[in-house]
Amino acid sequence: MVRWAEVYLNRLKSNYESLRKLLKGKKLIAVVKANAYGHGSVEVSKFLERETDVDAFAVATFDEGRELRESGIKREIIVMSTPIEMGVDEIRELRLTPVVFDFESLKLAKELSTPFQIKLDTGMGRLGFTPDEWNTLLEKLEGSKVCGVMSHFPCADEDEAFTKKQFRDFTGFVRRAEKVFGKRLSVHMDNSAALRFRFNSVLTHSRVGIALYGSYPSGNFPVKLEQVMEVKSKVIQVKELPEGFGISYGRTYITKRRERVAVVAFGYADGLPRAVSNRGHLIVNGRRCPIRGRVCMDMTVVSLNGNASKGDVAVISDRRIRFEKIADVAGTIPYEVMCGISPRVKRVFIE
Repeated sequence: MVRWAEVYLNRLKSNYESLRKLLKGKKLIAVVKANAYGHGSVEVSKFLERETDVDAFAVATFDEGRELRESGIKREIIVMSTPIEMGVDEIRELRLTPVVFDFESLKLAKELSTPFQIKLDTGMGRLGFTPDEWNTLLEKLEGSKVCGVMSHFPCADEDEAFTKKQFRDFTGFVRRAEKVFGKRLSVHMDNSAALRFRFNSVLTHSRVGIALYGSYPSGNFPVKLEQVMEVKSKVIQVKELPEGFGISYGRTYITKRRERVAVVAFGYADGLPRAVSNRGHLIVNGRRCPIRGRVCMDMTVVSLNGNASKGDVAVISDRRIRFEKIADVAGTIPYEVMCGISPRVKRVFIE
């Protein structure tokens, strides 16, 4: 292998157990959309179903749900962000739980007589019924098989006051809905960033994604997490460049003296953001090596800080160069870096 990602399932379990302690009786929904944030949704879901008490899995599309169900996953699979009319066959065949977020889909859900959850827009401005629709929604829900209510926090890592207001509004609707139906619903609004608030009251579940995979959603997160995935590649050439020699496209780096460099078989097509050009680091033989010049599609050049040879391992990300650090240098978020690790980077699962 030239490029690979080691997925440490023992770390995944450790993160899961640490997060469960925060939930104080709430059940955990594992968010495994987007190939489990690049970690491998089938393998991650199978491991969690076998080794933990995870209550359900959350995906974005019916195709993602089909992949999990056909791989043998038995627990509930919630499809969060695809209209119900785009997954009628999967709902009927595979026992997937759709999320309804508009009145057109609600009508179809009632016609199909299928269990479904509803999504409220409490301030995200994305999917969901807005507050001025909630009264009508409650009326139209009568006679349906609604089994859950959900919403989402857009800024739980930044705006405490707004987050708490969202939760109060959401709580008010849930209490009204449970009176209408006379039963306890599945209720979830937490994302990873919101876990620090320890919201409970009406919530039965928390949806956890980024924290499960070991990245911190905010700077004051209450538990320690272990990065689950380590991304690695191989050095494919070592060479010395003379003073005044340009490196990579655009020659944005010119050597100031003779410089020993390594060419690493990993580029932006593999998931290393181009924005870390001339700014980030890789690790070769335990030493941090600065990136020289622009990150290419398939390769990156680093200045060596010690001995190295063709075939040596170069670390793109691990506990020393966490996804948060790469994201910070690139001016993005760790979610994007994780999800950007390309399918051509082979996943190796380690228990």
